[in-house]
Amino acid sequence: MLRGQRVAVTGHTSGIGKEIYEYCQHHGADVRGYSRSNGFNLMNGGDDVLNDILKFDADIVFNHAWVPRIQNKIQKILHTQWKKHNNKVIISTGSATSYYEIGAAVYETDKAELRDYSIQSAVEYPHINKCRLHNVSMGWTNSAILEGVENGEYFIDPYEAALIIINLAQPQNYVVSEILVNAKFRPSKDMSALRDIATKNCYFKLIYLITFFYFIFKFIYFIFFFFRLNINIFIKPGLF
Repeated sequence: MLRGQRVAVTGHTSGIGKEIYEYCQHHGADVRGYSRSNGFNLMNGGDDVLNDILKFDADIVFNHAWVPRIQNKIQKILHTQWKKHNNKVIISTGSATSYYEIGAAVYETDKAELRDYSIQSAVEYPHINKCRLHNVSMGWTNSAILEGVENGEYFIDPYEAALIIINLAQPQNYVVSEILVNAKFRPSKDMSALRDIATKNCYFKLIYLITFFYFIFKFIYFIFFFFRLNINIFIKPGLF
């Protein structure tokens, strides 16, 4: 299924994304990964990732990495761009939190939109849009969002999660537009502690992103101000 296929994976250096990347590579696919480790930073808006995926002409895109609004942007733009292309597949890693709240509103909203867009697009496939969409709303997985949690045996193994996602790339006579995969649940008090840790990790990531964009904005403003200052000093008045 994967041999000879051009495969793109966002967020390919850790967790589920890493397992997807290595599995596809091992099974003969031409795989490209997109993360900060190789110069692709989704926090910059995702345009460089989108442009490279389109230039690469990927057959299968595992839209895995989450950055606020960017994962949804990648899903929608590729789906629109490949409207008339047969055999294109986009599989997004969603979250079970689109079905129940953990208190991370931005994360939950994004994941719910991924899910809903995939479901709504199923009625257009393939007579209106030939690009096939899937979303996997994944439950508690041993990944960065649960950093600091003990007793990980309750959670989904990233390799097993990757296999569930990868299997959707196989063409069928039907479309599974959405899958909900839950880990085994623990007693209510333990689940509350889990939600607290996951929410904290989501907010730490958001704070990091906000700080990153703030300093980028300040840097651009400084360059612009410096450039204008030099223009005013070195260009004679009345020249233009």
